[in-house]
Amino acid sequence: MGEVIDLEAFRRERQRRLDPLARLDDAIGRVERMIAPRRSHPSLARIEGELAAITEAVSEQRVEVAIERAERLADRLEHPTAAGH
Repeated sequence: MGEVIDLEAFRRERQRRLDPLARLDDAIGRVERMIAPRRSHPSLARIEGELAAITEAVSEQRVEVAIERAERLADRLEHPTAAGH
């Protein structure tokens, strides 16, 4: 049987993905969810370094650089092998 697609919701999500600040917000949200359980883990220093670089890029209005760094960091943290680190 076919799947019903909400075209309006699809358009909103697509527009959100195209908005640089929405992409950055999404990536940072992913990172925050992943580091919450690691607050006392040794790898947190490396993560904090990445977050500092992201913050610096935003303050220098290099939003695309910040987005790329945040998305890469979120991808690394979400990877199954990252759970043991």
